[in-house]
This record gives sequence, structure tokens and C-alpha cells, in this order.
Amino acid sequence: MQKKPFYKRVWFWILAIVVLMIIGGSLGGDNKNASSSDSSSNSTTAKSSSSTSSQSSSSSTSAQEWTQSDYDSLAKGDIMNNGAGGANMNDVISKYGKPSTSTDSSVNDMNTRTSTWTNTNGGFTSNVILSFMKQDDGSYLLYSAASTGLK
Repeated sequence: MQKKPFYKRVWFWILAIVVLMIIGGSLGGDNKNASSSDSSSNSTTAKSSSSTSSQSSSSSTSAQEWTQSDYDSLAKGDIMNNGAGGANMNDVISKYGKPSTSTDSSVNDMNTRTSTWTNTNGGFTSNVILSFMKQDDGSYLLYSAASTGLK
């Protein structure tokens, strides 16, 4: 009696299907992991360019969706004058909700906070990134802004 080749046996095909499902599941996992690793690499970059840095996250969603006109109306202060004339961070948060992430940095006695609002109007590519400079009274004023995907 001749033995069947292993590839003609039922157990081989069941094992092959299970292995393919495991590989497919790990490759096609949710994009949440990819975006958090991108966020981690961005915070690492910020840490290397500053003397001290820390990152904090908030899971609360935006109170209001961002639009392009909202973004354009933000007053950006003078970076050479410690952010003077820029929008106050607390005012921005009260209108649009807490940011998804914030990173604090300190370079040459200048303290800054970069805050990111992700999925700002329902799309995966809509983000607002605002950089604030800390004032003597503890408040933060906007000096730089960037956005993607706003309508």
C-alpha cells in the first residue's frame, strides 16, 4: 500500500488555511496601530530636538468639527516676541475640544506645546496641528499652525 503525499491529506489543507488566516489577520490589522506608531516616531523626533519633552494623550473627541475657515481665522502670534498676538490655547480648546495628543518641549528656556486634533471633520486625513508658546502667566499663545484635509 502506497502512502498519500502530504499535500493530498485533509490535515495539510486545514493547517494551510489556518496559517493563511493568521498571516492575513496580522497584515490587514486596523490602521490604529500604524497611526500610533507614526505618532510615536513624531514624538521621538520632538524629543531629540528639545532638552526636555513629555507627551500626554486625551481620548476625548472634538467639541466642534474644524473647517478651513475656522483654521484660517486663528490668530498666529509673533514667534520672535514669545507668541504675542496669537490665539489663547484655552480659547481654542473650549471651542474645539481637547486635542488628541499634546507634546511639551523646552529649548533654551522657551516652553512650547504642540497639540494635534485628528479626524477633525470625520475624515482620516483631516488633522489640525497647533504650536503654542508658554507665557509668564502660564497660558499658551499660538505661534504656528498646520492642517490637512479640512473643508
